[in-house]
Amino acid sequence: MQDTDFLQMGAVYFAQDQHGLQRHAECVFGELAISSLSGDFTALDATGDDDTVDIYFVASGVIRDPQSGTHLPGGESVVVVPGGRGLPSPFIGEADAKRIRIQRNAAETFVPHALDSVTVTPVRSRLDVAVEAFIGAILNQPARHGSAIELYATEQILLELTGSLLLDHCGVSWDSTSLTSVLRDQAMAVIAQRCADRDLNPEAVAKAVQSSLRRVQAAFAEVGNSIAAEIRRQRGRLARTLLTDARYDVLSIQQIAEQTGFGTTAALRRALDELYGCGPRDLRERRGSDATES
Repeated sequence: MQDTDFLQMGAVYFAQDQHGLQRHAECVFGELAISSLSGDFTALDATGDDDTVDIYFVASGVIRDPQSGTHLPGGESVVVVPGGRGLPSPFIGEADAKRIRIQRNAAETFVPHALDSVTVTPVRSRLDVAVEAFIGAILNQPARHGSAIELYATEQILLELTGSLLLDHCGVSWDSTSLTSVLRDQAMAVIAQRCADRDLNPEAVAKAVQSSLRRVQAAFAEVGNSIAAEIRRQRGRLARTLLTDARYDVLSIQQIAEQTGFGTTAALRRALDELYGCGPRDLRERRGSDATES
């Protein structure tokens, strides 16, 4: 994911990357890496890995608004930059920021239709402040290796928080003040929370957000999605987490299908093939192969 070595529950201090940015601390948790950066952020212009998406909590610097082109003080900004899209850097000159870098395939399970442009939010929300404080606490700890439980819990918390950030900053960015976008946002939250429930279906989602099925379906159709597809996507994300974590190797494929809401191995296999291009056993075997190579 990065161009230096990492300690899995520790930090790399004062590392210089190939673009001249100084990383004061960095930790990797599965598909996520969190960093504290400083230097000339203009060097980020179109250099991001196509397989990643970056979220910056800017402490100081100047940001170029991608919509208006105006320059904004970056001290309270949250910036989402999809890598590998040839997008100009939203940063102007020197800056300091904390960064979350997530693999694109993981990010797209949260916001599949909104990761092709830079998003700048000038003022942090309460969620932004909480997430930045959480990653700051991790980065400020002395380098060390945590227990397996600590590593797993931290990775899962970071993944859910990052997904919430992407939903908040990109998932409803089509028009965050419209009634349909608010309704879609509410429905997405219900699906994310209850995807493992086998009884969750489009009708149950509509009932949970106290709206008609037709209205909720229309809200998803507005962005080229559907309620059923989003339920399947979130279930697939949960199944992938279980299949790629050795802690759950005691579960059979059938048990994972049941615990993630799919019910049958056939439904699980179809969803994973659609989302990740491989089946459940492939995910487990690939994880083992990756671990051996590393």
